Amino acid sequence: MARSGESSGSATSRPPHGLAATRLVCPWCGATRPPDLDPWCRQCRGSLSAEVDRPLDLPAVARSLWDYAPLLPAGPVSASLGEGATPILPLQNLYPGDEVYAKAEWMNPTGSFKDRGAAVAVSAAIALGAAGVVCASTGNNGAAVSAYAARAGLPCIVTLPVGTPPGKIVQARAHGAMVVEVPGTFSDAYQLAERIQQADSRWANLTSTYANPYMTAAHATITYEAWAALGGRVGTVIVPIGAGPMLVGILQGAERLLRAGKINCLPVPVGVQAAGCAPIARAFARRESEVTAWEGNCAGIAGSINDPLRGYPADGTRTLRAVQQARGIVHAVSDAEIVQAMRDLGRLEGVACEPTAAAPLAALRALDRTASLPRPVILIVSGHALKDPMSQPERLASTLTADPSADPRALIAAAKAHRQEGRPPRILS
Repeated sequence: MARSGESSGSATSRPPHGLAATRLVCPWCGATRPPDLDPWCRQCRGSLSAEVDRPLDLPAVARSLWDYAPLLPAGPVSASLGEGATPILPLQNLYPGDEVYAKAEWMNPTGSFKDRGAAVAVSAAIALGAAGVVCASTGNNGAAVSAYAARAGLPCIVTLPVGTPPGKIVQARAHGAMVVEVPGTFSDAYQLAERIQQADSRWANLTSTYANPYMTAAHATITYEAWAALGGRVGTVIVPIGAGPMLVGILQGAERLLRAGKINCLPVPVGVQAAGCAPIARAFARRESEVTAWEGNCAGIAGSINDPLRGYPADGTRTLRAVQQARGIVHAVSDAEIVQAMRDLGRLEGVACEPTAAAPLAALRALDRTASLPRPVILIVSGHALKDPMSQPERLASTLTADPSADPRALIAAAKAHRQEGRPPRILS
């Protein structure tokens, strides 16, 4: 877990107003301190957790993420766009009569789950006196952080690997961020973002690995929402993971529910990686206790989770150990499995999502072939199809060409055939 380099920032003797119940805790060595902008433990250089020492008092119905504000390490709400409280949709056509649900995280303001972490982390950064924010991203986090930075009036730098889907870059630019494309992988963009934060300790690093403990803590709200929507029952949660902080944040929420006596056991956590870049899944399959960085190229369509963890494999180890302690699973899925899941979610459930967001369904199908996961199952559908439209399996499908005077009964017949077969005629006259 050790990291090189000197600590940026100085210790805070007294937490700022609104963060008085928050403490930073090192899961590696146990060191604690008040909240500040330094993302690393000063004792062992490990990543940190942001923990709030308040009773677990949950609202009966949450209308936004901020209904859980007393449980979040955010200070006063400085940046909000209406995030959280996303629906839980039964997959009634794919799993009729079964308890399988999609958590509609694509319905957050910028189209992905990253808005939860960005809202909390930007609000915490404002409370801690940040002069600006920086983040490395594969696209979604840059879109989210830039939006909430704009809302809070902070300058923002987003570092991205060259080749990031244009739709995600456009969002960050639209929010006024300075976008820096970096040759290489996400790990290269990560290193640049970290160096920017080290150069000025007044800037907050909002990279959604474990480089920001406030972001990780925000994902506990997914658990609270699922618990309330499903009557206190959560059997399995399936989450796409790169480094894995969303999954760990979800588990932190479940652990608080367990300690408060609101559930009898933890849900089974399932982390899903793409087979072309799966350092955590590889370590899990080998029953190892530590994750090593992925060698070679990161291949595959699920770009949002193609994180080789080069330079920070301890992030993967933290996720691996959390899953192992909760008796969960980390599973890798192929591009073919992801594409089929994307197609079925879109055509059969009306859920058009980016490749990463379909990976949980692909994993459920694979794992259910060998052992039934505890129900209800919640699939974290993390991002909208418009995040990466060029990865959609139907992007090259032929459209119907018809004369204005075409027989409407023929159009109706064609629509029925298209629904059944997915192959409309090219020309109808």
